[in-house]
Amino acid sequence: MATVGDTVRVRLNETRTRRPWVDHLIRTLQHFGQVQGTAHAGGVTFFGFLSVFPLLALGFFALGLIASTTGASLDLVQTVNSVVPGLIGSGNGQIPLSTVESAANAAGVVGVVGLLYAGLNLLSGMRTALLIVFEQPVDEQPNFVLGKLRDLVALLALGAILVVSVGVSSVVNLLSSFLLGLVGLDDDLSWALRLLTVVVGLAASTVLFYALFRVLGRPLAPNGALWRGALLGAVGFEVLKQLSSVLIASTQNQPAFAVFGVALVLLVWINYSARLVLIAASWVHTSNGARLLREKRDAEEQARNASTAVELRKRPPAPTSPVPRSFGAGAVSALGAIFLLQRRRRREDRS
Repeated sequence: MATVGDTVRVRLNETRTRRPWVDHLIRTLQHFGQVQGTAHAGGVTFFGFLSVFPLLALGFFALGLIASTTGASLDLVQTVNSVVPGLIGSGNGQIPLSTVESAANAAGVVGVVGLLYAGLNLLSGMRTALLIVFEQPVDEQPNFVLGKLRDLVALLALGAILVVSVGVSSVVNLLSSFLLGLVGLDDDLSWALRLLTVVVGLAASTVLFYALFRVLGRPLAPNGALWRGALLGAVGFEVLKQLSSVLIASTQNQPAFAVFGVALVLLVWINYSARLVLIAASWVHTSNGARLLREKRDAEEQARNASTAVELRKRPPAPTSPVPRSFGAGAVSALGAIFLLQRRRRREDRS
């Protein structure tokens, strides 16, 4: 008699046969668990959270630089306080703008050094995790120096992509708002503006995920699978951003959240973002195209090993150098001459 578990397994196998995307999803989650993706995401989370503080120092440096060069102190204070209420000012617990200007250079140095340390370690952890997810052979993995150089290139490339994507999103958002305001449709078509912002963010995140896979992981996978995995990661990343925004907005007026909430949400968001990168990489690794390429590589490797073994078996043994006959005859003659000389000497002694 079939049990409930047997029935569920039979139905699940039938569903996997009828719907390949379900089979792909299950293989993705199984592979993510086999390579211990959650543990690797935890290692990435530490340096991801640590890199936030150098970014804040760089923001402090940029704020002081703008304040000292433009002279628009009042507008700058209003802009900063609109994002982080009560941060800049002359009140109790606030930071005076003059302090920001005087400490800007030191904050910039601390931010650059800290970002290099935390950012390189963050990318090193992500590179190690992606190499494990993509099951790269150990002999093809880079050594320490080459790995750090690759991390530095990845840090610069990903930072440039991130800056460009944020800049494009901001320009598109401001330009769209300006154009809609000119024609008086800013209220009626606000949903279209939000949709356009999401689409631009998805495109930027897709490029970011693809660069992560290609620069750090270097998987044996077709470009189509890489782009589909990058798009999957970008969709999940956009969902995470929207959920974190809703969570922060819903708990913003709670006193307990003001102390621990932002750091907690940021920590959870970094962890789930790291998991999302590894899940998207597992999706790429378990795609049919990537599997076929790995099977072809393994077959070629086995064929090379087999041909090498056959050549070694067919190769004739190295000839041994025989003792020349002349050498043997000379040795016998010498021994005979020695024997005759000794015999003659004995006779002479007797006589």
